This record gives sequence, structure tokens and C-alpha cells, in this order.
Amino acid sequence: MSDTTATWRTVEDEVVRGRQRLVFVREQEHYLLTPLCVYADGVVTWRWESTDVDGLRAAFDDGTLTLAPPEGATVTVIGTAGGSARLTSWLTPDLVIGDLADEVDRLNDRPDSSGRCWDALIAYAAEPSRANLEIVRERYFAVPEHRRRYVLGDMDHDDVPVRILLAETGETIPARRPDHTLTVTTETREWAVDYFRRSERGIAESRERDVLDGPEAATRVPLRIGGHVYPGGWPQPPGPEVLQLDYPAPVVHDGREYPSVMHAYWALSTDDAAWHDRIAGVERGLDARALAEQAPRRDGWPAVRLGLMAALLRDKFARHPAMAHRLRETGDARLLYGDWGSRYWNSAGANWVGRLMELVRSEQAAR
Repeated sequence: MSDTTATWRTVEDEVVRGRQRLVFVREQEHYLLTPLCVYADGVVTWRWESTDVDGLRAAFDDGTLTLAPPEGATVTVIGTAGGSARLTSWLTPDLVIGDLADEVDRLNDRPDSSGRCWDALIAYAAEPSRANLEIVRERYFAVPEHRRRYVLGDMDHDDVPVRILLAETGETIPARRPDHTLTVTTETREWAVDYFRRSERGIAESRERDVLDGPEAATRVPLRIGGHVYPGGWPQPPGPEVLQLDYPAPVVHDGREYPSVMHAYWALSTDDAAWHDRIAGVERGLDARALAEQAPRRDGWPAVRLGLMAALLRDKFARHPAMAHRLRETGDARLLYGDWGSRYWNSAGANWVGRLMELVRSEQAAR
């Protein structure tokens, strides 16, 4: 039920994951639709502002941010439209802030407000005491109101089993279907408690099946690689920079040796022999890329380049065991590659270099 999309920023070469949603920011006499971002470290940003949740709340309170501009206000959507519009929002700032707090929990692989409520419900089902029921009540009402019906992830019952437990025997509460009600009885309360006991057993069995094929997602945070230039020479002893495409690590393709993956890739991007040799013979990989910009591309290059890059990376890490060890040390982290000059290859787009390195890493681990 997320209303946000993924984003990220880097802090000292570390990738900090985030989520973003749209909000209006007041700028003088008009309101600009802009992304509101929250990150795993609790940082909140919009436009050029950087703050935390308390700063976000203050921005809503003083009108800097709003979910719906005042009637008749000038609204701007950059690159699309501008003018006056009448907008309404069924959300409130408190609900949005609650949503974003949940996003921070999920970004840190912690239970969010719904998860904490679920844990309390399971604890109550195991020991139906008044104290445990009060914990359920506290955590249920801590879930943003517009999310409560989804707290169980059950389309057949919504949150009715929770509301049954929180009601008094004899109390009438809204049922799942609109304009319907149900009266809480001893039998319905017993049904609700059993609902959570059965649900926990089903989840436990599902988890046992899931582990048969290992984790479904990476256990390490994403890792940013590439994007560094060393005018004074490569660091000694070498570190993670050995993963860069332009790091001087000879590779061989079709019987010919090249000084680096970047040299080979760009030299092989042209079928002009003279250009090929000039590109392969320059000192640095970055120089090879710059020179190749002037060379003609070979026919069908877009269909060839991905397979060629895979072959070159496989050769590099097979030929240089210490570099392969460095690659394997990244574990199962998602690799985000920078400084390629193409959205096809770098993490600002398809991130194909990072994805291919993950593939080679897995192949190395399987040896």
C-alpha cells in the first residue's frame, strides 16, 4: 500500500536508501509540486532543504509545505503546467509523517507500526491478558489511521479481528462491508483470538518454505563503487578501487590483451582497425573512453555491448584472483556503479555494470 517510490543519496561513498512522495512547497506567491524524501538515517529533504522529522512537522505547521494549496493559489508543476487549481487532500500532515516514519523503519529492516501491532497481537493470542490487550490497543492506534484496515494484510477481513478484540462484549462495531455492523460476543472474540493463532502458524510454515531457497533480498546495504579519479596515481595498497572498469588490470579478448576493461570495451566498440589500436594504446582507461567518442561505432553495437562487457568482467576477475576476492567481499550487497557516462551502465539508470558484477560475483562464489 505504499504511496512512495525509491530514492537514495550518498554519504561518504555509502549509499543511504530512501523513499520519496510528492508534496507542495510554498515559494513566495506560488506552490511548487516537489518530491519529499526521507532516508534510512532519518534525514528529510525537499528542494534544497535538509532536516529531520521535527523539521518536517514545523514546515507543515508554518505552511512551507502543504498537501493541498489554498483555493485560488498559483500551482506549478515543473515541466508540465502552471496556474490556479482547486485541490483537496484526504491526508493530513500527521498521517503523512506517520507514513514516512514507517518508511524509515522499513528502510532499516525494522518492524513498522503495522509490524509492531502484529507482534503485539500474536503475543496476546499466546497469552490473552488484559496487559497484553492494552499493548495491542496502543500499537493499533499508533498505525496511521488510513493504514489500519490493511494492518493484517487480509483482504477478506481487513482489520475486523483486531477491532473485535478491542471492543467490549455486547458492543456493536462496523463490519467489513459498508453499512453493516456486528455485535461482539464471546464466540466472536474466541474466533478473533484463534484467527491470530492460525495466522501465526501459517506464517511460520511459510517462512520454513522460504528458507529453502535462501533470502529473497540482499542482507547488506547497497554499495556504491566506481566514480573515483586518482590524478596522483592509484592508491597503494589497492582497495575497492580495483573494481573500477578503468583500474589497470590486463584482460584478454579474442587473443589480444588490453590494459583494462575500459580499454578493451571502447577499443572493441569500433571496427576501424586504426581507431581500435589508438584506443587500446592510450595510457589510462578514461583516456580510452574520451578518444573513443571520436571513433565510429561498429554495426550492431547496441546488441553486442552487454555480452562483451560480461565477457570482459569475467576475464578480469578470473585472471586476477586478488581482485576477485575483493569483489566477493562485497557479499550480497547490491552494487551501484558510477562514473560511466551512460545511464545504461551506471546507477543513475539501468546500472548494468553493477548488475553484471553481481552476476560475476555469484559465479566466483560458486567455484
